[in-house]
Amino acid sequence: NESNCSNDSFSASERNRILVATATSGTCSLLFCTLAVVILIALRLYKHLVYRLAMYQMIGAWLQGLSVCLAFMRYGYRSSLLYYRVSCKFIAFFLQCCVWVKLVFTNWLTFHLFCYIIFFKNFKRLEWLYITSSFVVPLLFNWIPFIHNNYGMSGPFCFIRSSREVGCETVKYVEGIVEVYVLFYGPAVIFLTLDLMAIIMMFAVLLQRVYKKSNVDVTSQNECHLQVMKQLLPLSAYPIIDFVLYLLQFGHRVYSTVSGNTFNRDLYYAQSVLYGLSGFFAALALMVHIGTIKCKKKPTRTPAPLQSCDIDYATFAGVTPYTSGA
Repeated sequence: NESNCSNDSFSASERNRILVATATSGTCSLLFCTLAVVILIALRLYKHLVYRLAMYQMIGAWLQGLSVCLAFMRYGYRSSLLYYRVSCKFIAFFLQCCVWVKLVFTNWLTFHLFCYIIFFKNFKRLEWLYITSSFVVPLLFNWIPFIHNNYGMSGPFCFIRSSREVGCETVKYVEGIVEVYVLFYGPAVIFLTLDLMAIIMMFAVLLQRVYKKSNVDVTSQNECHLQVMKQLLPLSAYPIIDFVLYLLQFGHRVYSTVSGNTFNRDLYYAQSVLYGLSGFFAALALMVHIGTIKCKKKPTRTPAPLQSCDIDYATFAGVTPYTSGA
């Protein structure tokens, strides 16, 4: 049970300031994610699988932004009131699920691009699997902290508790610390590291194809691969953004664990705001992606005809490239 002792690493005023800043950044993410999806639908880009995957990822980012905004319900938190204690547990559970929905969508997007670029495989039929698994997988394990009442107040936020109060003394809670790493930071960092490695491999392969010397029409093939790279660059921003943000959180979590569950206030403020802005960065990446498609200048030379491409660019990007004689 949570007591009325006041041994929190943050004062009430510090906690409230962090919650206001985080809720503000979360609201910004909600607005930009909504705008990005509206633009995508208005331009009817949702007809193409890659853009639908980007839209699903945006929905995950929107849910994450919503969960961050719900953390504002902890403003003025009082552990003596049952409402705050119970609501905090379910907010923490909802936050965990939303973060994992976005993470799984990001992994599927990277997987789809990797298979398409490296092996020329378009797993369009797996779209239903991408959607269902992204919502089902987080439910398979995020209920575990409920078993021993490990969801609750963690610093200014509702999360898996890594410390508990014994009398009026705050002590490390090993089971909570293990769950934080096993259910959240560990898998997230591993999956995003694999995503980053996949992106590096994709760009390396495309660059190798661009400069490859062969008996085929090198100029035509180069144009095709360069077009694909222009499409891939904005899409690859999603896992890169998540990797940077998760790495910051993971580093801070390791620091707090090693230093005896002590939070660095400056890092905590930065982490909280940047975490809330995760959806904003994802939405910005999508809008830049759309901009590179719709605002592309007419080329000064005639690109390769579609028939000469060994990659089905139209299937990949949803945009029919210029053809010779057009």
